[in-house]
Amino acid sequence: MLESESSDNAPVQAQSRFNPFGVLRYGDYKFVWSSEALSLWAIEMEIIVLAMFVLRDTGSPLLVGVIGALKFAGTLLGPLYGLMVDRFNRKFLQVWVRTFGIFLAFLLTALIITDSLQLWHAYVIVASGSMVRMLDLVLVQALTAGAVPEHSLHRAIGLSRSTLDGARVVGSILGGTIFELLGLDWAYVTITVLATLATLAALKVDSRSVTAKLSSSSIKSGLGEGLRYIRQSDLLPGLIFFSFLIEFSAFPIVNGLMTVIGDELYGLGGTGIGLLAAAASAGALVGALVLGIKQNIANPARVMVIGSIAWHVLMLILALTPPLWLFSLVLLLWGFCGGVTFVGMVVGLLREAPAETRGRIMGIRSLGIYGLPLGLLLGGWIAEEAGTAMMIGVLGGIGLIATLGAAIKWPVLLRGHAESNGVNTGDSE
Repeated sequence: MLESESSDNAPVQAQSRFNPFGVLRYGDYKFVWSSEALSLWAIEMEIIVLAMFVLRDTGSPLLVGVIGALKFAGTLLGPLYGLMVDRFNRKFLQVWVRTFGIFLAFLLTALIITDSLQLWHAYVIVASGSMVRMLDLVLVQALTAGAVPEHSLHRAIGLSRSTLDGARVVGSILGGTIFELLGLDWAYVTITVLATLATLAALKVDSRSVTAKLSSSSIKSGLGEGLRYIRQSDLLPGLIFFSFLIEFSAFPIVNGLMTVIGDELYGLGGTGIGLLAAAASAGALVGALVLGIKQNIANPARVMVIGSIAWHVLMLILALTPPLWLFSLVLLLWGFCGGVTFVGMVVGLLREAPAETRGRIMGIRSLGIYGLPLGLLLGGWIAEEAGTAMMIGVLGGIGLIATLGAAIKWPVLLRGHAESNGVNTGDSE
C-alpha cells in the first residue's frame, strides 16, 4: 500500500491525462519535484563546468573521466542509505543532504574566487559530495512513490526523468556558456544559488514518519531482508542488472565524456559541447515524456529491454563519426531511447518493491550506479589510448551484447510478471 492515498484520483487523472505536470497535484510531490529539479540543475552545471576545467588544466581525457567517476564514489553506501530511508524521517534526511551540498558549493566557490583552487581540491570536494548524493537519489524515489498513487507512478517517474534531462539541456548550455563568457567563479556562484533554492523547496515537504516497521533492528539483518526479497522475485534481479548495465555502457557519454567527444572529434568549444550534450538530453526528455503521458505501461521491463537494444545500436552508429549535423541528429534519437529505457527500468523496480522494503531495494539497486564511474574510467582510458570513436564503439558493443544476454537469461523481462507480488501494473484509468 502506498503511503499517500487520494479519494479524488479519478478527476485528477482525467485532468492530467496528457499533462505531464498534472501529477504535481498529488500531495506534496510538487515540493519533492521542485527540490529535485533545482538540485539537478546545479549538479548538471557542475558536471560540464568541472569537466571543462579539468580538460583545460590537464589536457587528459582520463582525468576528465576520473572527476566524473568521483561524483559516484558514495554508490557503495547505497544499501545502507536504503535502510536509513526505511527507518528515519525522510524530510529530515533530505534537508540534511541539501544543506551539506550548499556547504560544499560555498567552499568550492570560495576557493575559486580567492584564486586558490587546485585540481586536488576539486577531486576532494566532489568525492565528499558523492558520499551523500546517493542518499538523495534513494530519498527522491521513495518520496515520489509515497506521494503519488501507483496508477500515476509512471507519470511521476517520467516527469522526474524529463526533469533530469531538461536540467542537462539547460545546465549543459548554461554551464558551458557561463564558463566561456564569465569564468569559473560565476559558474559556481550560479551553482551555489541553485543548491540553496533546492534546500528551501525541501523544507516545504511534509514531515512524515516511516510507515513500515522493520522486522529487525540491526543493519546487517535489515539489509538481509531486502536481499532476500530480491532473490525471491523473478523480475527484480534482471531489473537490477540493467540498472548497472546502462550506467556502465551508455551514461558515461552524457556524464563527463561528452566534453572529450566534442573536443576530440569535432573541435568544439564550451558552448558547442554544451549544445551537443543538450541534444542528447533533449531526446531523453522527449522519450521520458512520451511514456509519462501514456495511460498505461503494462510491462515496463519489456519497454526497458527494447529501448536498451535501440540505445546501444545507435551508439555503434555514433562511433562511425558522421558529419556533425548527422551526429547531432543520431544523438537526439540516442537520447530518446535512453529516456524510454530508464523510465521503464525505474517504474518496473518501484512497482515490484512493496512500501516496507522499497528504501532497501532501491538502495541495493543504487549499487548499479557504480557502473557509471567504471564506465567513465574505461571510456576515458580507451579514448586516451585508442581514440574517442573507438571508446563509443566499445561501450556500445558491450551494452548491446549484454542486453541480448540478459533478455535470454531473464525471459520474464519480456513476457511480464505482474502477479509475483500482488502488484497491479495496469493503470486504473
